[in-house]
Amino acid sequence: MPSPTHNLAVVLCQGALDRSLGDKVALREGERAWTYAQLADHVARVSTALRTLRIGRGERVAVLTRDTLEGAAAILGVIHAGSVAVPLSELARAHDVALYLAHAGAVAAIVDGELASVIDEARGDVPALREVLVVRQGASADTASGARDFNAVVAGAAPGAPAAVELGDVCMLLYSAGTPSDDLRGVAHSHATPMAAWRSFGQGLCAMGEGDRVFSLTRFATAYGLGCGLLFPLAAGAESILLPAQAHSDAVFEAVTRHQPTVMFATPSIYGQLARDARPDARPLAALRLTVAGGEGMPDKLLPRIRDALGCPVTVGYGLTELLQMVLASDGALGSTCGLPLRGIDARVVDDDGAPVGADEIGTLELRSPSMFVDYWGGDPAEQAFRDGWFTTRDRFLVDRDGMFHHCGRVDDLFKVGGKWVSPVEVERVLGGHEAVWECAVIGVEDEDGLSKPLAFVVANVGHTADETLAAALRDYVKQELAPYKYPRWFEFVDHLPRGPGGKLLRYKLRPPRRPRRAETAAPPMGEPDA
Repeated sequence: MPSPTHNLAVVLCQGALDRSLGDKVALREGERAWTYAQLADHVARVSTALRTLRIGRGERVAVLTRDTLEGAAAILGVIHAGSVAVPLSELARAHDVALYLAHAGAVAAIVDGELASVIDEARGDVPALREVLVVRQGASADTASGARDFNAVVAGAAPGAPAAVELGDVCMLLYSAGTPSDDLRGVAHSHATPMAAWRSFGQGLCAMGEGDRVFSLTRFATAYGLGCGLLFPLAAGAESILLPAQAHSDAVFEAVTRHQPTVMFATPSIYGQLARDARPDARPLAALRLTVAGGEGMPDKLLPRIRDALGCPVTVGYGLTELLQMVLASDGALGSTCGLPLRGIDARVVDDDGAPVGADEIGTLELRSPSMFVDYWGGDPAEQAFRDGWFTTRDRFLVDRDGMFHHCGRVDDLFKVGGKWVSPVEVERVLGGHEAVWECAVIGVEDEDGLSKPLAFVVANVGHTADETLAAALRDYVKQELAPYKYPRWFEFVDHLPRGPGGKLLRYKLRPPRRPRRAETAAPPMGEPDA
């Protein structure tokens, strides 16, 4: 039966008030802060404002803001009203925003003033979009035709009662950071799934509590960032430190020095940059009791650098949008392994027929969890992703003889060389161990004979010259560590790798140069198979 107590916004906001946390800081953004009572008031006013604008239950409302107090209130206010929040990245281009809005069937958008022109440009391609509310009206806001002032509309609304909902009703629609434009699939989550994810991850793994100050460097537009930066800290009664700007080292160190977080979430790429820029004579992260790395694979060589720079253990994990958060995790002591399933999570690795594979054999990861998504919005029906009650991921894994799960790449990332599978992740971990490599990515491309071989994109470390001499050294380095058929035949040196708003590598955006791929001049030695 529908009930206001099932509403996720009520569980998070009113739940804190019921625990006498009304005067405690819930969200902090620079010099500004809202207590739990103030947050609950803003959320209820946003809810009333939306209903006054005749935005109905189940209708989709896009939230295109930076990670701010108002952005948090907008997401929770949409949920409070019984509508469906659709967080979008502030880095998305107008063309992509139009695709997301049209795909979701969004009837309204809440947008930062600095981003209003993006909505204005996209609006012509989204006929369903009836309302645009602009936060912090500024110079760019007047380019949004017919937009309303979000601050004024919310301030003029009285706090309203929450919508009565079923636990299984959809409350948010998430698009994964790496979603290609021609394969959009919104991942629909209910009012119940975030709390299930909280119990296994936020409470179970992180032991997050009222005394924690939580700092997430991933964005609300991602499942990782939305959970770690907003939903889970509120569920714990903790304080969440928001960083509206992108996670540049100076801004991060300034924030942690000022606010002294106890728990921090980021991607390995962000942690790597922090480790690179950390001053050896400063320990601004001394208050940290836990750091968690997710959203992409963790290179083996990066773990000790991060531990040394942060002065704190690093938990490494694997998660996916369909389950809202991490489902596998390790304490980082065993290298970059994804570790073991979290509490309440069942995981197995199977072959193409659904039969469990043996130890150290690569297969597809399947999962069962109470935080499972409700359905896909658009694309294939969700039931096609399940087999006998197990959700079939698009990720390839192996389980070693100690029971630890190791990520081997996406199903569509793996490629065969001479009939044998090559995992780009495995090659990247080895290649990334060379001192000249800052970061790298590997894909399979066809040579002049139409045969698939590895190509490596490399960002060279400072002090190393990106040339054929370095390429030859890297090629020899990988040959010494891996089976002969796995080493990259070609190297492309680039300034940076394509990444999504959460820092995840967008492998599908990597493209080989437009020239024929010739085989290497020197053939492999006899007895060393090239394939």
